[in-house]
Amino acid sequence: MDVASRSRSRVEERLTRLEEEFGPPEVTQTTFEVGSERYQRALEKSQDGQLDVRAVVRDDDGAVLLREGDGEWMVPHGQTEPDERLSAAVKRIVRDAADVDCTVTDAVSANIHGIRNSDDEAASTVYRLSVVFTAEVVDTDEPDGDEVRWDANPDAVGEFV
Repeated sequence: MDVASRSRSRVEERLTRLEEEFGPPEVTQTTFEVGSERYQRALEKSQDGQLDVRAVVRDDDGAVLLREGDGEWMVPHGQTEPDERLSAAVKRIVRDAADVDCTVTDAVSANIHGIRNSDDEAASTVYRLSVVFTAEVVDTDEPDGDEVRWDANPDAVGEFV
């Protein structure tokens, strides 16, 4: 089985696990080209079966948890670990990003990314899966640090939900 078939098979396995745990999310697919270095990173992550996770966490007032990263405010995000349950991964990612506990409520959307090597047309397409989850905060303590905040502006997460 080649790289494309293995990575596509892993994405399908993760989608099945996602559906078993949360029901079927809206699924889209995007294909794009990247340079050799980014392609290699995508290939390595696909071999580990990692899933990209974004978590839209709301407090009791509906504000969204954001973390500063690369000069902008974003929802907590990260990757699953091999054989990690999806809800456990979301909780770990939120805890690591903001020191906040949450309850995962849903898998809102999933995007299959087909990644092509722009420097090598013969290289197989690598497939990755990215999922946006919604969650609710368990405790209402303020997150620790200046790089984490609650944002009541609905546009703060417009592209993720």
